[in-house]
Amino acid sequence: MTKSRLEAFSDGTFAIILTILVLELKVPELGNSTFAVFIEGMKILAPKFISFLFSFFIIAIFWVNHHHIVHKIQKVDSRLLWLNIAMLFSSCLFPFITAFIGDYPANPFVVAIYPLNMALSAAILGKFWKYAFVDTNLAPNKLTDEEKKKRINQDRMAIIINLASAALAFVWVPITLAQIMIMPFMFVIPELSAGIKEEE
Repeated sequence: MTKSRLEAFSDGTFAIILTILVLELKVPELGNSTFAVFIEGMKILAPKFISFLFSFFIIAIFWVNHHHIVHKIQKVDSRLLWLNIAMLFSSCLFPFITAFIGDYPANPFVVAIYPLNMALSAAILGKFWKYAFVDTNLAPNKLTDEEKKKRINQDRMAIIINLASAALAFVWVPITLAQIMIMPFMFVIPELSAGIKEEE
């Protein structure tokens, strides 16, 4: 099978997810035109806007990471297609979870869902990469054993940290909120930078 339909379907799905995210930003009702009322409306909107901003960034990172992986894949099979569908499923949950946290940012049960879904997404994307680059010949296998091991360990560490973040929500919610914002900078950004340098 060619990968063109996988790319088109995935890109379309990510675009829809990002669009749905912004639909959760409802215009606040302002009683009059005073500055005080405007500020009060912005305070009400702030939790949802912050959760939207972070989720937009997270989904964009998953899309870029997905793009770099698929770019190097030469062909696909049924199992890879289903792994891709599973990854899109976990990504589709982000708009709902984002809206949930925007309404209940101090609820540990609600906040814990976010890192749990990030762990799920990281696990599926890691499996997607491993299946294409390690388990099969769907992508050119030019990686050394050390590079493969590093990538697999990185994916495992991301899952462990996200699961720990979910548990920490029941200790102190701000710890989890801070951790899930730091996670992309610790794992995904360095990997994408390395991928860009490799292509250059």
